[in-house]
Amino acid sequence: MTPSRRDLLEFAGAMGVATVSAVGTAGVLASDVTAQEDGTDDTDDVPEYSRWLTLEDDALEFVSVDWTSVGDDLRAELEAGQPDEEVPPEFEADPMVAPVSEALLSAYFYVGLDLARYRIGRILEEEAFDSTVEELLLTDRAFVATGDIDPDEVDARVTAEAEADFLRQLERTDEIGEYVVYTPVDPGDDAAIAVGADAILASEARPAIDDPADALETAIGAAAGEIDRATDDSETVAWLLENAGDGDVAVGRYGDPLDDSGDGLADVEFEYDELEGAAGIVSSFTVEDEETATGDFAAVIDDPDEAALEATLGASGENRSLEVDGDRVTATATWREELVIN
Repeated sequence: MTPSRRDLLEFAGAMGVATVSAVGTAGVLASDVTAQEDGTDDTDDVPEYSRWLTLEDDALEFVSVDWTSVGDDLRAELEAGQPDEEVPPEFEADPMVAPVSEALLSAYFYVGLDLARYRIGRILEEEAFDSTVEELLLTDRAFVATGDIDPDEVDARVTAEAEADFLRQLERTDEIGEYVVYTPVDPGDDAAIAVGADAILASEARPAIDDPADALETAIGAAAGEIDRATDDSETVAWLLENAGDGDVAVGRYGDPLDDSGDGLADVEFEYDELEGAAGIVSSFTVEDEETATGDFAAVIDDPDEAALEATLGASGENRSLEVDGDRVTATATWREELVIN
């Protein structure tokens, strides 16, 4: 049920977010900047969400969203958007903008659409649940929502009898550490949800996912330090995350070569000639204040074309920087309110 890339781009433009990340100024992403100043420890080299990430067949796709920073105003902007607005071409052509925006929307819609069948599609709405979500992570094999979760509340929702054809009733079937695992009562449905006091995880059968419960066990094991994480298995992944993974919205792909099958839960695309053949890419966007947002980009590209990258990365922003060291590329850019084209 996750929308296609074209759907997301069209929706982003129609809702006036001009690809959401580029409008991370004054009103779309600048919702709760103070949440970034809550005293949390940011001294680790890799972002905290990376503890859930693992490699499958030496590949990975992911979307990370700091919901406390972007959630309220994203919802407000989507609800107030105008259907006749188009995505500005300079944003769609910028590898530091469009992929991050599409990824943010894909994670949001995964919750609202895919999880709706289990009655937790409104988990991001404070008025609908006592549980609160702080971070979202969508990978090719699993979805993770971390925060202050009320397991009893979620249990009551997911185990309720299905009152409509599109709803699915779940039942407790297992435990993974501190998490209770739920699977569909109907044996024809192949999915799994794990619920704990600090997170909700979900997975469902896809061509890239043979066993949803196993996908959850892998993610939980990695978070607990019982299974090697992607950053343990790949120095390249660790470098990418260290240089560009710590943002309000972050998106990444790793693989050699990158696989465009789209068979997992996350479908991250960097379809730009300048990035063709990249072994890995991570791009992120961060709200600095109500008028300013910054982007960070890192990639590993065999024989990168520095001139082409200079003309493309962050081209829709200002205060741009680019550094190429062998096959390793990093870039930064800034977007301000007056640069936004509606």
